[in-house]
Amino acid sequence: MEKRTPEGKHNWEYYKARIDLIEFAQWRGYAVNPKKTSRNYAVLKKEGDIIIVFQNRTTGYQGYFNPNNVKDTGTVLDFEFKRSKRDWRSVFSLLDGFLNESEAGRIKIRKIRLRPTPAPEAAFDAAYDFGFQEPFDLSYLNRRGISTANLSDAYFKGQVFNRPFIHNGITYVNTLFPLRNQTGVVAAIIRNVQYNKIECARGDACWVSNLNTDDTDDVTMVITESPIDALSYHQLFPADTLEKRLYVATAGNLSESQPHYIQYLTEVYQPRKIVLANDNDKAGFFQNIKLMGLLSHPQCADNLRVIIQLQGENAVFSLYYEGEESQRKVHVLEAMAEKYFKTARKFVASRKDGGVDVHLPNVPAHFEELEALLLNEKLPRDWLKIHRPQAKDFNDDLLQRAARDSNYSDMSL
Repeated sequence: MEKRTPEGKHNWEYYKARIDLIEFAQWRGYAVNPKKTSRNYAVLKKEGDIIIVFQNRTTGYQGYFNPNNVKDTGTVLDFEFKRSKRDWRSVFSLLDGFLNESEAGRIKIRKIRLRPTPAPEAAFDAAYDFGFQEPFDLSYLNRRGISTANLSDAYFKGQVFNRPFIHNGITYVNTLFPLRNQTGVVAAIIRNVQYNKIECARGDACWVSNLNTDDTDDVTMVITESPIDALSYHQLFPADTLEKRLYVATAGNLSESQPHYIQYLTEVYQPRKIVLANDNDKAGFFQNIKLMGLLSHPQCADNLRVIIQLQGENAVFSLYYEGEESQRKVHVLEAMAEKYFKTARKFVASRKDGGVDVHLPNVPAHFEELEALLLNEKLPRDWLKIHRPQAKDFNDDLLQRAARDSNYSDMSL
């Protein structure tokens, strides 16, 4: 690959292919945060500037995000451009200087190898206007039992909006919840008494509460299906004095790409525990298991993962360990399959890659057994918790408590 294009311009691909962004950022004075750096993401900081570097699975190049500024994202060229007063001559001069020193062996920086990670699926569109307005009508949420004081909590400021609309000459007010990923707000949930839709494609985006990325000691991540459930959970179970909360709502059933964004949040905030507070129904049960099988602790070397495949009346649970020693743990996975799945109607098949496929009838009992397996065997233990509502969801629980239902009880596991 040539440094210059046939037209004599700088070849961007040349620099993206040759420059390790983690090394370049350190050369520019950034320091790696070892406590937050994992196999998927490297976190670097220089004074108040924080970047998170990842290896783009699609392009093969490294990219970065700034968790405090969604507009600060891109490749090594974008990184330097936004820090060199937007002067491209200065950018290429610094990149060439780094390459010259690197090729001469004068840069002694320990290389950090990252596992290839999917890039964000949905992209922020600066030209699209969702019409977000600061909340001026909370009546819909108040009717759902959510107090004005709860909505005023710092966790939720800027994450709940109103938007008026006119129908047949009458003005109505919708409640909006922004859905975001690393690039910014890409979609929004629109709610009123008779309306529940998502505007724009959700992709991997989730509704996420506020929490400073520099203030991540003793964080509990709570995952729900809707923002209203998250608000209800916070009102039912306020955080302890020293505990910090990060609420994540998937806006319904989990998409294929949302676990990648939730994993990103997990690595940025390094929660002490994750509470799965999904609905108390078949879909919520399946969502809990799917998340348990896909999420991994940022600092855990032996991560047990499970992929679920439904094939009509049959189900296949694919168990495997991540890491270099995965092929040596086939016998461990086989023992788990024998221990947790009690039916005689199962077929356990070991794979050459070190995984084990468990073929079973597609019935609720086996999903309950898989849930027990993940809760007991996934390390570190007690990192993942399930907290089921008594009714269908935690908003129903909140309304029951408001009605002074003497039968209300906490069903956490």
